[in-house]
Amino acid sequence: MTPEMFVACELSRDPRQVGYAREMTRKTLPEWGLAEHADLVELIVSELVTNAILHGAEPIDFRLACDPNHLRVEVHDNGTGRPVEFRTDPEDERGRGLTLIGGLIQPHGGTRCVMDDNTGPGKTIYVSVPLT
Repeated sequence: MTPEMFVACELSRDPRQVGYAREMTRKTLPEWGLAEHADLVELIVSELVTNAILHGAEPIDFRLACDPNHLRVEVHDNGTGRPVEFRTDPEDERGRGLTLIGGLIQPHGGTRCVMDDNTGPGKTIYVSVPLT
């Protein structure tokens, strides 16, 4: 593994873009020697990209990166809203994405963060998972 590797692309708000981002993840991680992380990271990618498509504004930028210590998923959009973790009822069909991500990364010591843009209304949400 090199000091830092990444792939990135711009996505539209078309829901099919979620599948494209997952496919990019499925192909990239084995190339980086990280196939054992593919299932976890694919779920994270699905949730973050779906949230950006449903609640954000174009352009939506997707980035998957790793260094020797961490694997990181970033999704940026130009929307003004910020991700909110909701308490949901069993009957709710939506609103569990951030809770799901938290449950997925917590056992691995992962983190989730939102960074506001300095120059506009957008934000980047990222999830980092240690590679230990």
